[in-house]
Amino acid sequence: MKQTPWRYIGISAVMATAVACSSDDSESTSSGSYIQYYNGSANSTSTALVLDDYAYSEVSFADSLPRYEYGTGTTELEISGFDAQGDELSIYQSTIELSDADNHLFMLVGDYSEPELVDIVYSRSEMDALNSDESGDYSKMQVLIAHAAMGESSFDLYFGKQGEAFSSAVMLDSISYKDHSDEQMFDTGEYVLYLTESGKAEPVFTTAAMELTDNTVYKLIIRNSFGPGQPKITVDNVDSTGTPDPYVNIDANAEYRVFNGLNNTDMIDAELVSNQESQYLYELEQSQLTEFKEIGYNDYGVTITNSASNQVLANNLLITFNQDESKTIVVYEDELGEAKGMTITHDHRPRAFEHQISLANLVPEFEELMIYFVRSSETIESAEYKLTGVEFTELSSISLPSDDYEISVVFKDEHGTLTLLYQSAVVQFSQAGNYTMVLNPDDTESLGYRLTTFQ
Repeated sequence: MKQTPWRYIGISAVMATAVACSSDDSESTSSGSYIQYYNGSANSTSTALVLDDYAYSEVSFADSLPRYEYGTGTTELEISGFDAQGDELSIYQSTIELSDADNHLFMLVGDYSEPELVDIVYSRSEMDALNSDESGDYSKMQVLIAHAAMGESSFDLYFGKQGEAFSSAVMLDSISYKDHSDEQMFDTGEYVLYLTESGKAEPVFTTAAMELTDNTVYKLIIRNSFGPGQPKITVDNVDSTGTPDPYVNIDANAEYRVFNGLNNTDMIDAELVSNQESQYLYELEQSQLTEFKEIGYNDYGVTITNSASNQVLANNLLITFNQDESKTIVVYEDELGEAKGMTITHDHRPRAFEHQISLANLVPEFEELMIYFVRSSETIESAEYKLTGVEFTELSSISLPSDDYEISVVFKDEHGTLTLLYQSAVVQFSQAGNYTMVLNPDDTESLGYRLTTFQ
């Protein structure tokens, strides 16, 4: 049975007074420790920090709890998650000692089958003392950097002011996986974090400017990322609020592919043009999905033409590619038969037991459709997983556990009559990662529609 954050009624007296500390907290004056939890296990389910049988809110990958005040003394710590059936399980247990004025960032790392917990203990007393003058002008903040990116190399860490060259940046530390730097104090302001390969002085990763203020310890966490950029990392800026700000490499490329969902044109060409570069794809057949292709981050005008006649079908569709993004451009026909385009942004993160399914409905003939994911022991009527009311050009999503499914697309008219538009063979959702589906008209299919599934 799933836990909720309030599953335990018998909360200790210490926990009864637990409060979240905001990102602009002044110095701590009460007796106690402070705790925060970050989920850096890329293929994990949502997980929860449990202290002395008190479960905090569940946290997904690349997210964190706010900073909370807690008590001191010997404490039973647990991290709970979910198994393949959706039942709760304990994935980590230990006993820890919490001391007065300690600050702990608990960071879950590694593969979900064998995760590890890194306990980062830091102090903010010096910063609090400097910021405690009568003016209340908080002019200092602190930064520490942690490495949660499994499989990635060691990095040298450089920290510089926005607007200054990399040569002016200060080297903070060199850290490898599961390591972290000490907290270091700086004036508040705008800063850039640079990562280099160990022993080298050329950045391989550079963040955009980060505004760091408010008497806060900023935990900059290097974690796994799954876009086209190199190295395969993102930096999460975790303050005290529990809502990390992600920073991708400002120099990273994007990637794209094109799906030809047109029913009335045999082959198409695609042209992508920005003020920096142009790319071309030729003779895409009906229902063809191209391979991913790298492209520089920018705004692009996309033109679609008929390969045979060179007739322009869609002119200067505007598509933006941001750093480290992965997108599919889907070309389809609207209610009037005119070529249009939509983009689907992909999340390629692997997941332990479930898959995020994104489905684009590009069938204009029906107002709403129902999509059923039917397992071997089910029928359409008893299917646990389904999408209902899916409208034309709508991108819907559903989370499915790993299993075998038949996928049926159904239209229900105002009289309750059901019309089957598409029924798949058995589809096995077992490979790590997420899936995208595109439903579009296709005269070559027996029922007149095609559902294309790809990762």
